Amino acid sequence: MASNVAEYLWRNVSALGVKTVFGLPGITTLPAMEAMRRLGEPDFVVTRHEQCAGHMADATARLGAKIGVLLVDLGPGLANTLTAALAAMRDSSPLLIIAGQEHQSLIGREVWHEMPEIAVFSPMLKFCERVESTDAFPRLLDRALRLAMSGRPGPVLLSVPKNLWNEEVASPFKKFAHAYPPEPAAAAVDTAVELLLNCERPVAVVGGGGRSAAARESIRNMCERWEIPVVTSPNGRGALAEDHPLCLGHAGRFGQAHASETLKEADLVLSLGCRLDDLTTHNWSLLNQDQAIIQVDIEASMIAQNWKVDLAIVGDAGAFSKKLSEKFRDPAAPFWNLRPKAEDRLAKRKYFYEIYDDIAVKPQAVMNALEENVSVDHTIVMGGGRFQQFAGEWLVRQPENFFYAANSGTVGFALSGAIGAAIASPERQVICVLGDGDFSMHCQELETAVRTGANVKVVILNDFAYGAMKARQEYSYGTEYGNADFAVLAKSFGADGRKVIKGNEIVETVKWLLQAEGPALIDVHIDLEENRSLLFGHDIGQKEDTD
Repeated sequence: MASNVAEYLWRNVSALGVKTVFGLPGITTLPAMEAMRRLGEPDFVVTRHEQCAGHMADATARLGAKIGVLLVDLGPGLANTLTAALAAMRDSSPLLIIAGQEHQSLIGREVWHEMPEIAVFSPMLKFCERVESTDAFPRLLDRALRLAMSGRPGPVLLSVPKNLWNEEVASPFKKFAHAYPPEPAAAAVDTAVELLLNCERPVAVVGGGGRSAAARESIRNMCERWEIPVVTSPNGRGALAEDHPLCLGHAGRFGQAHASETLKEADLVLSLGCRLDDLTTHNWSLLNQDQAIIQVDIEASMIAQNWKVDLAIVGDAGAFSKKLSEKFRDPAAPFWNLRPKAEDRLAKRKYFYEIYDDIAVKPQAVMNALEENVSVDHTIVMGGGRFQQFAGEWLVRQPENFFYAANSGTVGFALSGAIGAAIASPERQVICVLGDGDFSMHCQELETAVRTGANVKVVILNDFAYGAMKARQEYSYGTEYGNADFAVLAKSFGADGRKVIKGNEIVETVKWLLQAEGPALIDVHIDLEENRSLLFGHDIGQKEDTD
């Protein structure tokens, strides 16, 4: 079947199962949008900002799409996606950015909207190319998709001059051929077994490479077989259900004390799809030179990126875990039993979430009300800010239950990510939990949620400040501001909204929110004095040294 460049692009994207492309219209992408209209697939969702389109597309990949896709105009439009590309790269989310470009005869003359997109984006992405001819397009598209979805996934960019969109592609259409990851070498598995048999306090640290359904089943079976306790990175939460008796929670900066202490006390660290980065290891203070480190990662460049290892295995974390289960041998002495420690963690967390006041609105009481009333098939998309010390204690049973821009720390991700999640998975109950500063950055996307029917529920934990920064200051300066009435603002966009100003209003209002039809929002005026935390090191709200 003959195709022009635009049609060839969308046929490939649709063949991957991508249902929705996000973006904004632009003069260099109108032919691509027209091709989508003619073909009838994928759907195009227009957003109010290109960064938000990128976060929405990113969220679809985090909820199971093979790749997120966005379409933007050149210059300022493309520049606005840079923050979204950063979030996707740092959290290993596959993202295809398609950008229009000026007519080839004008490129390099600093014409209207032009920018040096390759120079700007190349350091941020796994792949970044401008299409120079229709003959090159099929090869470049295939390479972009392959790099985005293989190894450590991430964002890629193809820049397409507007004069090429309607030119015919001579190559026949072929569906994308997925590559099969290599099986772990038998010798590597045998060496891992010997290291395990010679340790007393092993711990598995599971990162984003353990999030897939197949990987997490293999990891759970392996850890149960060997009786190995598990901690996760922020990006690996849910790889093992956080109420599993072997799970100690997520470790490191913004992590949980039980998990962090376990990582620090271990004599063998089995890193499964985890980079052992600064977040997971609290700036590497939870690792030491006496620990044996086994690192398994699908991306060779991630091995020993942050810490020298004793055994390096390039491969899929799930496939390795399956082999390790099959090689089980009884240790000479039982490994440490941390099941009581896991129980203690859950008990302390339960007590923390049940802190309540009739008058003051305790943030943890809001999270508790959500947790008690949420459906089984839910997704929490969390923003960035001080409220993470309350919202971050959410009990994650599977990766689809919870995500945020963990490794980039992007404030402004949550609302767009939640809308993307709700569009991608309308059967799920999607809840966005964020701060007022976060919400205000991209609140206009409520209109996108209303227009598309994205059934997203928004919980604003409102402290009228950039709270994480204010909490770090000895004297408040430059961090406080005024807010609109967010409940009224939601209604102006066509969503419903309510306000919570007393503790005894929490439960009823949360129940209303979760039962409301369509997009809805609650503006929760939280107790500004509440600063209790279960975080390891209590990094959020820790005063900065001003000497």
